[in-house]
Amino acid sequence: MGRKGTLIISLLALVPFLLLSMPFFSWIPDDAYISFEYSQNLAEGEGLVFNPGERVEGFSNLLWTLLLAFLALIGLEIETAAPVLSYLCALGALGAFLVLVRQSLQFIGDASRPSVLMATGAVMLAMGAFFPLAFYASSGLETTAYLLCLLVGAFYHLKAVREEYPAGHYFSLIAFLAAALMRPEGIGFLGLNGLFLLYNWRRAPRRVLIVAFLTLAAYAVVVTIKSQYYGGIAPNTYFAKPGTSWHYLAPLSRGIGYLVRFFGKSGLIFFLPFALVVPFDKPSRYAWLYLWVFASYQLFFIVFVGADVLRFDRFAVPLVPWILGLTAVGVMEMIEGPYPHIRVFARRMIVVCTIIVVALNIGTAFKAHGKYCIHDWMHSHVHREIGRFLGDVLPADSRIVANEIGAVRYHSGRPVVDMLGLTDETVSAIRYRSFQTYGIGSSAWSTNAVTRYLLDGNPACVILPAPEVLDLAERTKHKDSMHPLWYTILTDPVFEAGYDAQFYIAIHPGKFVYLFTRKDVVIPPGSEISPLRCMEIHPLGR
Repeated sequence: MGRKGTLIISLLALVPFLLLSMPFFSWIPDDAYISFEYSQNLAEGEGLVFNPGERVEGFSNLLWTLLLAFLALIGLEIETAAPVLSYLCALGALGAFLVLVRQSLQFIGDASRPSVLMATGAVMLAMGAFFPLAFYASSGLETTAYLLCLLVGAFYHLKAVREEYPAGHYFSLIAFLAAALMRPEGIGFLGLNGLFLLYNWRRAPRRVLIVAFLTLAAYAVVVTIKSQYYGGIAPNTYFAKPGTSWHYLAPLSRGIGYLVRFFGKSGLIFFLPFALVVPFDKPSRYAWLYLWVFASYQLFFIVFVGADVLRFDRFAVPLVPWILGLTAVGVMEMIEGPYPHIRVFARRMIVVCTIIVVALNIGTAFKAHGKYCIHDWMHSHVHREIGRFLGDVLPADSRIVANEIGAVRYHSGRPVVDMLGLTDETVSAIRYRSFQTYGIGSSAWSTNAVTRYLLDGNPACVILPAPEVLDLAERTKHKDSMHPLWYTILTDPVFEAGYDAQFYIAIHPGKFVYLFTRKDVVIPPGSEISPLRCMEIHPLGR
């Protein structure tokens, strides 16, 4: 594959990626602001905390959070820099995927063959048009940085094995170590890569094994320091949203359903037959097995943790490159095989399947832009403005209770108590006990216990989501429509007697956000929330 071929293939991926990602550049999920707040507090000397003085590991992206703290230390605004950095990582991931595919195909044949150009071009076009990657590219989350680390690590491992290039193992280990520190499940990729390294230890210098041991030791040191700081190994987010266990099987069915829907709506199911083609010769089978082991691990992770709360298949972003890489290997194997009719079939089918995959992802992008880009609880657009408003009207020590906590905390500068327990150990402990006892997080016991804990803290403000306009005079009518916790708070006698609704924001006909303040909280005359694009603000009782 010459320079001209590389340029053409790069454009095949870059053009659809740019077209699909740019309309969503202003979409930052509220979860990203949780990391922003941890990073900002660390840069300001408060420690790696969400609320100053509360050591709770409410994030699951340590390295990304530290990178954002570094950006803050050098004077950059995290809210602006994080989306740019995640977008650059997405572009880097496209480049890393290209070299990974080329390296995988070189196990089969000469990289200059037309069959390589066809197989690589097809999967690169599919990768560039893969909507979840485009959607999360500028989210400010660690998703694209994590993907970049994985792809770089896999590329250098295959390069080291094929070319007997020892330095490649060093770069691979460093990249997978970064992935393990970027996301907790990244340790699985680091460990699996280590097993492949042990398989090749006879052809690798002894110092490679020493570096591998040092890599694991470095990971262990970081985890030990972190666990000492927070008082436990597992992030607090695990207790708020645990994976599958004998007591809690719901994630299992949700995860399987998540994968079935994803493979169907993304069109990736049409690529699976190619990915299942086993290469004939041993070197090619090594690359095929390597990619399949990584794909299988990500599939297991998705099934274990269940569906993601964020839209558009964020958990599938670290899965798709392995499936597409396997597709390229399978197509190459069929085209290079000895049977002419299979060659013709493979060429035609990969073209048809690629067109289907690209069309389905473009359709998803159009649907997303019209329906979900702004009109979503998890979009921080609403909560940014609420946070700014509360920062102006509430005293500095006023506590806020909220369901979406990141942007409110980041922009208000006020302590925020998390309804879901991501950054609050008491709430997460209640929910975890409910998961283990009742099989659900929002049991009658847990919703009552969480409500008592939240209101006993005497918060100055409660931000409550609702799926419809609330009748505050007859609140019990919303029992069947509201989330159990939201309904329990809304109808709690202490809350009903002690809090006034200041306004609500209509995000769209099925999503509203209500802002309640304690009766003794004085809102300065003339204080108004900033107008919100595409949303309606309805004052209440003022």
